[in-house]
Amino acid sequence: MHRRAFLKAGLLTGAAWPLASRAAAAPDAVSIRFNWSWVGNYAPVVLGRERGYYRDAGINLTVGQGKGSGATIRQAGAKLDTFVWADTSALLVVASQGVPVKAVMMLTKCNLGVASLRDRLVIRTARDLIGKRVSATPGDGNTQIWPAVLAANGMKPTDVELVYLDGTAAVAALRTGRVDAAFCGISDQPVTLRKAGFPAVAVTFADLGVPTLGSALITHQDTIREKPDLVRRMVSATQRSWVAALEDPKAAVQALVKIAETPLNAELLANSLEVFQGLATGAKPTGRIEPSALQQTLDVLKQHGGLKTDRLADAFFTNEFVGA
Repeated sequence: MHRRAFLKAGLLTGAAWPLASRAAAAPDAVSIRFNWSWVGNYAPVVLGRERGYYRDAGINLTVGQGKGSGATIRQAGAKLDTFVWADTSALLVVASQGVPVKAVMMLTKCNLGVASLRDRLVIRTARDLIGKRVSATPGDGNTQIWPAVLAANGMKPTDVELVYLDGTAAVAALRTGRVDAAFCGISDQPVTLRKAGFPAVAVTFADLGVPTLGSALITHQDTIREKPDLVRRMVSATQRSWVAALEDPKAAVQALVKIAETPLNAELLANSLEVFQGLATGAKPTGRIEPSALQQTLDVLKQHGGLKTDRLADAFFTNEFVGA
């Protein structure tokens, strides 16, 4: 659904933003680390920071880039960052390994998948990747879901060769032909490649038979237990920022361009943000995590991805802070 349709339908209304003003006390120093380098997905939070939505909520917010969801979530688990923005599948895997983190809001369906160049390879089913080389980043959300994709399609790990590279090198390897395809975020690498003149196409893991949820706002369980008011204010300001970016995506992109240490392509970021916003769950209130959808993601990883846990989905998230 287009962003204007969301707004008209009232699915993402900002209501009164009851926690949007907290002028009396000194602001809390809070950090959020995203799971990748600057892409359009992160523009809503950066817009909210620029417009003072987090400051209004009593938060002095710093933002940082990450190197994959798995590593980023462990930053929150080690309390090196207050909040992180990372993929749900990686959350389930990392938390099942004993890292004490939970999701406190979620905005999109799964953004993960596989990119290729149309003139070399078109992926219609997972079996089109048999015998191919695919670049991957260790520990990110894609690598957590991939075993489930293999199992769902009757494939073995040896059917596809994974070439482990960091994010920049993974895209370069696809451009140069070192690999046939690359794990990706649908709103990220394919958009970048098309802007550079490469005929990039992509399929989501849902297209390959494994539907899962997407990026979530995640924090340490101690923060939830000891500072619930801070979590509530952070979620409220992020809800406000998400709606503002739907209403004014150009401003969101420009906010991101301004904070980057190296030049960013505004058109590329805008395309990325549009794809990302198109993946919105549409849950009410904004950011609410649907228990059944998260349970489905957990079941997929347990049945096909080798995840071992006896916990149910509600052990990995809370809707306490998104409002009624």
